Formats: sequence, C-alpha cells, structure tokens
Amino acid sequence: MNILAISGSPRPARNTAGLMKLIVESAKAHVSNVDAMWCNLNDMTYSGCQSCLACKEPTARSCVRKDALAFVLDVMVASQAWVIGTPVYMGHVSGQLKLLLDRMYGFIGPNWENRLPAGKRVVVAITQGAGEECHRDLAEELAELLGRRGLETRVIRACNMRVDVPVPEFSQAVKEEAAALGKWLAGAL
Repeated sequence: MNILAISGSPRPARNTAGLMKLIVESAKAHVSNVDAMWCNLNDMTYSGCQSCLACKEPTARSCVRKDALAFVLDVMVASQAWVIGTPVYMGHVSGQLKLLLDRMYGFIGPNWENRLPAGKRVVVAITQGAGEECHRDLAEELAELLGRRGLETRVIRACNMRVDVPVPEFSQAVKEEAAALGKWLAGAL
C-alpha cells in the first residue's frame, strides 16, 4: 500500500472527495505503480476512543478495539502516505474524521513514544462553503496534531465551495496547489 486516502465526508463523490482525487492523481502521475486505497469513513461502523488505555500496553501497536476502523488503522501504519479529507462542519472536522483522530491516540506508546514508522507524508484536504477567512486555524491545528505524531504534513483548503452543483468546481489556484501537493506526496513513495 502506497497511499491511503481517507475521506471524512458523508458525501462520497462531492467536494472533499474531488479535492482528494486531484492530489492522488497528481501523485500517480509522478510515480509509477502507485497503489491508492480509498476509505470512506461514512460507510463504516465504528466508535470513537473509549479511553480504555489498552493501547498503552507495551505489546499494543495501536488502538485495540476490533471494529471496522481497526483495519484502517493497520493500513495507516503500512502505507507510506495519506490523504485525509474533511469538510468543515460547525467550525471543525466532520464527526466521522474526529472519531478516527481520537482513535489515533493508540499510535502513542506507553512512554509517549511514536509508534508510527518515520517518513510518512500526509496531505489534509479541507473543503468549506465559507470564504477564505474562515477556519484557517483548523488547518493549523490539524497540521500540528499530525506533526506531533512525526508525520510530515501539508494542508490544502478549498473555500467558497458550492454544494448545489453535481461536480466540484475548483479554482485554478486550488488545482495547481493540489497538483504540487500530489508531487510532494509522491516523494515519500
């Protein structure tokens, strides 16, 4: 597995997935034999962190809960790069993605060591209906959160997105940024 694309959007073929696709396709254009696995969190049945702390046992590798998210967490460890997408809901990530972020607590060992292999790159794709001035702090927060896990992280934001059109409409600047991030992501493969 080279790239794991995780969508936190309940709308599988709209703005968030469209932005993620631009990034993944760019990575594929720069590296031959790229394998991309797509995961739509909204199609899965899972729960958030239960604060059981079983993940802090020395023998644990990540969250020990056995639900649909367990496979995704395993693939996160195995893949070299991630594209994580979310729309902005109520000023933050979607609920679907928030549950995954909470479960990533298992990637921290009992002595606060990082359990993720070094060298992973992540692009976080954020879409929102609001203008450029809204939720810039969310992008910074996500980059910092993932950076603390040792992940080299970049964030792309597509603002002023319309939800009343059947196909996402991205500005030329967003398309160019997505292409550059795909190329950057390909550097980890």
